[in-house]
Amino acid sequence: VGDGAFLMHANVLATAYEYQIPVVYVIWNNYAYGSIRGLQRGYLGGRELITDFKHPGTDKPYNPDFAAMARSAGIHGVSVDRAADLNEAIRQGIASGKPVVIDANINGDLNPAGAGIWELPGMGRSKPGIGQQYVPE
Repeated sequence: VGDGAFLMHANVLATAYEYQIPVVYVIWNNYAYGSIRGLQRGYLGGRELITDFKHPGTDKPYNPDFAAMARSAGIHGVSVDRAADLNEAIRQGIASGKPVVIDANINGDLNPAGAGIWELPGMGRSKPGIGQQYVPE
């Protein structure tokens, strides 16, 4: 799930904890509403408006510490800064049989592949972006 979407739906942590749902949330942390930014860049000639999360008064990217947020809800949380470490974090999360949050820091100019179509009034229909499902080895 994207970091922007997770910020809107962090309440899922309480449900996962209460019912001990064995779910692994991988948060693609690009410090932005990446899908909205992509739409804006595509439809507005490369321009974007307030889609990046920045610390007040600076240009530095900002987001809450999602792993700490998970821990505050009683859920195991881990941060991953290197792609090489993601596979093992997912493997451990699945093996735990409990809810886990993985805060995966990614390049802010990249959007993880996915599939979806946006229909916005007056903007026409976008083409879906198709990605591959990630399956740990």
